[in-house]
Amino acid sequence: MTQRSIHILRQSAATPSRWPPLLFLHGGYVDSRCWQPRFLPYFANHGYECHAADLPGHGRSEGHDDLDLLGLDDYLGDLRPVVAGLRSKPVLIGHSMGALLAERLLEESLAEAAILISPVPPNGTLESSLSLFLRRPGFVSAVTRMASGAFDEDGLRLLRDIYFTPATQPDELLQLVRLVQPESARAIAEMTMLGWRWPPPPRRRPVLVLGGELDAVFPPHQVRRAARRWRAALEIIPAAGHAMILDHHWQDCAVRILGWLQRLTAAYPTAAAEAGRSGHPARLNDARAG
Repeated sequence: MTQRSIHILRQSAATPSRWPPLLFLHGGYVDSRCWQPRFLPYFANHGYECHAADLPGHGRSEGHDDLDLLGLDDYLGDLRPVVAGLRSKPVLIGHSMGALLAERLLEESLAEAAILISPVPPNGTLESSLSLFLRRPGFVSAVTRMASGAFDEDGLRLLRDIYFTPATQPDELLQLVRLVQPESARAIAEMTMLGWRWPPPPRRRPVLVLGGELDAVFPPHQVRRAARRWRAALEIIPAAGHAMILDHHWQDCAVRILGWLQRLTAAYPTAAAEAGRSGHPARLNDARAG
């Protein structure tokens, strides 16, 4: 497998910390810049070393010429060296397709824990895709046009109604518009057919799952499936849509993540010190929602 160069946004912690680093994984049709305006500075200011990777063929990473040939395994193949290059096992924070990739990395024990925001359901995107097509038949063509850089009033309205909420302001909507790019046809097809994967039950890991109350892509009843699979803490953000990391609900999401992280990592320096004395790696304990 060809190893592609992966671009990473990094933001150092505002204060020195022994907590594990955070690795942010973006969803489909965008790149790592979706984390840059709010999440990276927010968590860096709270003492976390932050990294956000452009998937292959996205943003400033290599692979644009072969994007439609890249599948989920290709994305994972290029992410593994990124994870290995961090100072310690990270906590993964993934949105949508990025949450699915975070799950795969966690299955391989390459991370301490994971936070899954609007995750792809374990049975795949077929149910969601059919529902969106029936309710919004112009959605697919609108996304295709926007991914090619063509934006019109109808397309922007669909973008707001599906990815955001009716309360979303035009300036918030434009933040996502500037990030839209083509997505791999192969990766999209693979996510549709996840129901055929039949993965083994995952080992117990600390996982937090967040969904948006008004998410039209993966509604709460679909998000709950990911939480059940991991026996994870679950938070549904009131009045939030799918792109909650970019709109005015972002802080409701970030505050809940921070609280969970602080409970999770409260004992981490002690665990790391004990691990150093014993020669065994530190392990984070689970953190349940309050």
